[in-house]
Amino acid sequence: MAEWVAVTTVCALIAGFIAFFGWMWRIDQALYDVSMASLKQQVDPEVVIVAIDEKSLARLGRWPWSRRVHAELIDRLREAGSGPVALDILFSERQEEASGDQVLAEAIRRHGQVVLPWAGNTSIGAAYELGREPLFARDAAALGHAHVEFDPDGIVRSVYLWESNGEVMLPQLGLALLILVDPPAAARYVLDGSRPAGASPASHWLRIPFSGPPGAHRRVSFVDVLDRSADPALLKGKVVLVGAVAQGMGDVVPTPTSAYTRPMPGVEVNANIFSALRGDRTIEVASPLGAAILSSLAVVVLMLSMVRLSPRESLLVAFAITGAVVLAPAVALTNWHVWLPPAGALIGCMAAYPLWSWRRLEATQRYLDEELDALMREAGRWRPVAGEGDSGGERSADPVYRRLARLRETASRQRQLRHFMLDTLEGLPTGVVVIGAGSQLQLHNRRAGILLGAEGADELLPVLRALKWPADIPLEDGLPVAREEPISVEVLGAEGQTLHVTIAALHDRRSRMHGVVLSMDDITQIKQAQARREAAMQYLSHDLRSPLSSIVTMVEAFEDDPQMAHGVPRDAMQRVSLYASAALELTENLFRLVRAEGVDVRRFVMYDLIQIADDAIEEAWALSRARGVHISRAELPDDEYPVLCEPSLLKRAVLNLLTNAVKYSPEGSEVRLRIEREPRGWRLEVHDEGDGIGPEDLRLLFQRFGRLEKTTGRRVAGLGLGLMIVKTVVERHGGNVEVVSEPGLGSIFSIRLPFARQ
Repeated sequence: MAEWVAVTTVCALIAGFIAFFGWMWRIDQALYDVSMASLKQQVDPEVVIVAIDEKSLARLGRWPWSRRVHAELIDRLREAGSGPVALDILFSERQEEASGDQVLAEAIRRHGQVVLPWAGNTSIGAAYELGREPLFARDAAALGHAHVEFDPDGIVRSVYLWESNGEVMLPQLGLALLILVDPPAAARYVLDGSRPAGASPASHWLRIPFSGPPGAHRRVSFVDVLDRSADPALLKGKVVLVGAVAQGMGDVVPTPTSAYTRPMPGVEVNANIFSALRGDRTIEVASPLGAAILSSLAVVVLMLSMVRLSPRESLLVAFAITGAVVLAPAVALTNWHVWLPPAGALIGCMAAYPLWSWRRLEATQRYLDEELDALMREAGRWRPVAGEGDSGGERSADPVYRRLARLRETASRQRQLRHFMLDTLEGLPTGVVVIGAGSQLQLHNRRAGILLGAEGADELLPVLRALKWPADIPLEDGLPVAREEPISVEVLGAEGQTLHVTIAALHDRRSRMHGVVLSMDDITQIKQAQARREAAMQYLSHDLRSPLSSIVTMVEAFEDDPQMAHGVPRDAMQRVSLYASAALELTENLFRLVRAEGVDVRRFVMYDLIQIADDAIEEAWALSRARGVHISRAELPDDEYPVLCEPSLLKRAVLNLLTNAVKYSPEGSEVRLRIEREPRGWRLEVHDEGDGIGPEDLRLLFQRFGRLEKTTGRRVAGLGLGLMIVKTVVERHGGNVEVVSEPGLGSIFSIRLPFARQ
């Protein structure tokens, strides 16, 4: 943004200074001439030029003519009933015939409305100074100066309506003629009577609105008027200007409508001035400050457009604004007779577009180089996958071609990497579906379509909506909504198969969730195998528990009735009871383990962890009393400790930890149970004062049939399935089990469970 402001400020200042000081006046004048040449003005039909042309010179001889000829012309005009007459002729040559001045003076006096020119001390002719004029000058109705202003390029575009002759201010010849023809119209250009000392000798500068090229005004030959061959209707009531138009007469000037190729006679210039003043068609020129503001504004508009548009659109707007800068002055000149110098705006716009385009291209190249470097570094990690690109363009001397070569290589690698990732996704044995914001399908693989029975991408979302999702899974538009942590559920597919679906949130690099990722697999065979195993275990546990329970019952009956055990050694009966009890316990533990492994998390209920702990302590009380070990629970504040669980299995896990602690603790010791709150859930700890566990035996924990008799040296009844059941139950509840123990210092078994989520 700072660069845009800098470029805009510099270019706007350049445009403003050019317009204010007129540094590029040649461009302004050239465009003014073109606009003036195309300006269509109506020629005043009341103005007629009596032309001193080649025809008149051929008839009357070479110039200068006798003053009697001019006097005769004035009389002919008076006879034709013409209006005021302006003689744009400098009578500076001395005549041998002295009576000629008297004749001309009498003709001027008879007409009564003749305006004579005053040229001042110029190279055009002698001065008509007050007090020393020729005789006929005193009889003229008015005097007017015939000066025009030549611009530095030699073109006449303007005139001063008033000039001083040293004593008084004289009007321009056209204005002097207008004073006679239409005094109210001339009043618009009157000179203020109060002129301070040292005032400029010229006043009321005027841009001349030429009516057309040379010859646009109606002309009548001088000699035709003298011969009365001209139609009197052409002269009756008309304003007449008499002047030279013949080539070689010298009274010609270049104008915007003629330039140097076809100069305009001075008499026609005065006719244009008279017509413009009479019709109030003067041209106003914008002030330097106004032109500077408009020029700067054009640059600002262009820069505002370029900062918001594409390069193609910026180029079109630049052409449009530049064209408007060129055409607007012509339109203003044509319709409102106001001239707006366009050079400042034109140069400013022509500088702004390449400068800003260069800065934008430089910034684009810098950004492109940075991104290409980052992509090249990132692609370097995948080079075995993406392969090597064609780096032939890197050897080019042109920096643009080098960048294009790098871009081509990076794009090739990215395409190869994309194809590799898509092929990998298609080759996954697990179905994957990605759903974005607004329930839009963003990505999926072939395996997902096969599992869902959808033949195309259009059928995937309807099939997902038709699935019977568990009640605790939030849905939006019939599709599952992800939580912060992944969720695994089992749903029934359209063809009766069981699908294991994991619902995870899709995060961007800023860790904002903006979609859902569903991974799914068919676990129908696993569920069937699990069902068969559970059925087998149910059968075995039932068929084994019944006879074993009968054996234990019979042994107890023999011990109560000695006559029934006649002839059977007592130690043999105890051994049978021990083996039967161990087999019964093994059966029960195997059944519990299978049940723990196959527990359905969808059937978990909300339960109080304190209640589970108290129930486990109650069941372990008989064993602890028999072993002489005290079980205590740390006092907790009155509060709820909710967990989402299968209460009987979780109680069995806690009970197994307590019974193990009691079995491996010496008589008279204490087993402590404590529950603590952690950031992510609950922590239940069981402390014992037993022999502890050595590092070499810690690896045996939580394994099937893992026994710790080597370190302790204590033989304890059991088959090593208790901790395995604890581990299985806790993990199915989303938690984990830890143990901290050292020989001689006892052991601490910890169960971590997550908070219950509604």
